[in-house]
Amino acid sequence: MARDTDGGYRLCQSLVKGLDILAALNRGSGASASIAELGRLTGLHRTTIKRLLETLRDAGYVAWDPATNLYRLTFRVHQLSYGFRDNVAITEVAWPMMRALSKAIVWPCSIVSLEGDEMIVRASTRSYSPLSFHPGMPGRRLPILTTAAGRAYLAYSPPEEQEAILDLLQGRADEHAELAVDTRFVRTLIDQTRDRGYGLNQGEWSDEPKFGGVAVPLRYQERAVSCLNVIFLSRGVKDAASLRKIVSHLFEAQKGIEERFAMHKLQSG
Repeated sequence: MARDTDGGYRLCQSLVKGLDILAALNRGSGASASIAELGRLTGLHRTTIKRLLETLRDAGYVAWDPATNLYRLTFRVHQLSYGFRDNVAITEVAWPMMRALSKAIVWPCSIVSLEGDEMIVRASTRSYSPLSFHPGMPGRRLPILTTAAGRAYLAYSPPEEQEAILDLLQGRADEHAELAVDTRFVRTLIDQTRDRGYGLNQGEWSDEPKFGGVAVPLRYQERAVSCLNVIFLSRGVKDAASLRKIVSHLFEAQKGIEERFAMHKLQSG
């Protein structure tokens, strides 16, 4: 029987079964299997498996070898994990330097990356900082146009990605859509962020008016992969000198993370 989600949407069981097929193929020898083997692995009826395989084949995720009658995964499946793998890898590379950064500036820092029309916290040194007043734990979602991390990511994304992000924001029904359609605001935001070299939020996010933030892009081949973000109580960073100290340490960490991530990409091929 079909079930509804908590939001009232009907679950798409065919999608779930299709993902089960991809997972089963991935476990097979050479990422390939016959319909009979897939039936044993998934418990699905052979007619259902055939229909799903042909759908996946038409979409380019699966290929069929008539000589062996086996289905195999295609390279396009790798596209499903590109962004995820890069965010996992850069977090692993960055973690020791994030700990050192938080020790130097006391305030917590986090890795934040794009997910749809929001930023999401991937990792945080919150538990290692005595000044962790901000609930920036992993999994928390942040707006793009009113947070330091979102502004840094947008400013250092290529034009085509900027356009796609803004299109998504403009389709929302909230204050973020109003900001996204204001071309002068967006252009000024991008130009100022790039001129500084970092994203800045000084209480503009309405959900967190008592907090400020600075963030730098973490880039690979001139493209932002994630952002390194520092959040602080605005009353705790009152003057320009205090902010410059944080930014100086942030730039140093950015350089080290980007260099190590580039080396990781080179070594992993």
